[in-house]
Amino acid sequence: MKRVLIISCNACEDPYPVYPLGASVAAGAARRAGYETRLYDLPLHEADDLRRAVREFSPDFIGISVRNVDNADSLSARESWAGDAVKDLVARLKGVSRAPVILGGAGFSLLPDELLEYAGADFGVTGPGEEALPRLLDLLSAGRAAERIIHAAGTSCPIGEAAWDETAFPAYLKRGGVPGLHTKRGCPNACLYCGYPLVEGAVVRHRDPLEVVNDLRRAKERFGATEFFFTDAVFNDPGDGYLRLAEALAEADLGIRFSAYFRPARIRPGDFALLRRAGLKAVEAGTDGCCETTLTALRKPHTLGEVFAFQELCHVNRVPCAHFVIFGGPGETPDTLEEGLANLDRLAGGCVFAFLGLRIHPGTGLYHLAIREGVIARDTPLLRPVFYFAPGLDEARAGERVLRAFKGRRDRFFPPEDAALRMRILRRMGYSGLLWDTLPAFAPYKPEEVCA
Repeated sequence: MKRVLIISCNACEDPYPVYPLGASVAAGAARRAGYETRLYDLPLHEADDLRRAVREFSPDFIGISVRNVDNADSLSARESWAGDAVKDLVARLKGVSRAPVILGGAGFSLLPDELLEYAGADFGVTGPGEEALPRLLDLLSAGRAAERIIHAAGTSCPIGEAAWDETAFPAYLKRGGVPGLHTKRGCPNACLYCGYPLVEGAVVRHRDPLEVVNDLRRAKERFGATEFFFTDAVFNDPGDGYLRLAEALAEADLGIRFSAYFRPARIRPGDFALLRRAGLKAVEAGTDGCCETTLTALRKPHTLGEVFAFQELCHVNRVPCAHFVIFGGPGETPDTLEEGLANLDRLAGGCVFAFLGLRIHPGTGLYHLAIREGVIARDTPLLRPVFYFAPGLDEARAGERVLRAFKGRRDRFFPPEDAALRMRILRRMGYSGLLWDTLPAFAPYKPEEVCA
């Protein structure tokens, strides 16, 4: 039986340590395909342990999961860039093993050709690894020719049961992390800058709700996990598949709580009540634009009115909601900046995490817009972080204005590194979980306002 070593190399622990779900699922898929497989999570080991682990296991293939290439924050992305770390890891592995090195993961899938060439790895897989990795392993095991990069078809959702690694999973719980889990794949939205459709496809593919329930049940019974984050691109999909999952969770009554990424669009009060019974703990909203002009320019599938209504629904039901917003994108001017800051003040009870500028990734609408506007050339290298700022907008002044608006607010975060610092302090004090969800101040309400 051939051996596969899957390495998770994500060193970022902001806003909390992230369980290597993608690497774990890929390892599970390789195992089900008949390969003896081990998961090695780099952040959990000492620097010298990797050499020993490779020599002892003697893998026939080595996979590296690259979760993030950088943190997408224009003010600190260059310091967080992972390209050199991945290149160094590949060199270290080639120094102790002759096994082909395969790159994969969400971060790799956004820039596969560039990162594969820079890091010096042998092969790569893009998209869902549980689909593409076994296909590549079978080709190589049979001695057949394989393309350097294998692309997942993205037409199904073959996640199978979540591979809760017996070593890594409890370690992340102990460190205060919130384990993630996919309930679906794909994103039907066409937001200007987003790479989710490139990585997962544009068609939503749901997992069987009972399969998801069983994954959660196993994690609770085996490891005592009671809090999860659903890592779908958007949880509240337009086809209402998320409600079928909510019904299954409510019926199972596992005693778990979950958070997820939501589109801040209208949700019927009765459906919100179902989500609460299912265990909804907190919401992270991809609001992005702060006024109608920037929402339209970003091609967001919601209006400002829907954002306000969504926040109100969360607020009266005591469900913490964090809005992630971007200043400096297409259509931004000093006037829209002021309008946007005023609109944020209307999000009663909501936290706000603000970013300045947009990371440009190949193949996105933002990439093509940046070329048309002369922000980049078609051959501009994008492996290292390159950001879009609205032409004519003074970046420094815009950042200073957001800082002044957020000053003294415990529920407002800018720059992103400020949020990371505050979360690190809380974590060192022994707190765990999302942490930001403890910050919203809920105003008095009438009992009849709450979804029953």
